[in-house]
Amino acid sequence: MIDVPAVLEGGPPLAPEPVAVPLQGTTGGAPELVALVFLSLLVATLLSIYLAIRLYRGYRRGGGVGMLVLGTGLVLLTTVPMLLRLALSNAPSVSPVWRETVATAVQLLGLLLILGVVYGRR
Repeated sequence: MIDVPAVLEGGPPLAPEPVAVPLQGTTGGAPELVALVFLSLLVATLLSIYLAIRLYRGYRRGGGVGMLVLGTGLVLLTTVPMLLRLALSNAPSVSPVWRETVATAVQLLGLLLILGVVYGRR
């Protein structure tokens, strides 16, 4: 906008007041909620790794191959997709659609492995 009185008086037009525009928008809600979500994801990851380790130890003590496949399916269903989403969200060349597609495909593979163990022993 041009300051009309300054132009009429022969002086230079005054620059408009600068407007502060945030560089990054905030998403996710209150900081407490975000911290609670990250804490719950951390607990879920640690529990899935703990269960996978227990299944692997059971497999090594003489369990069948099903225990190993079940542990692998569990890790693919829970831990790997979360880590993929975290890693791929920091890669600017990967679109959100591909990030979710890859994570969901890994979850599907884990679920198929678990279902193969559950329904494969009849």
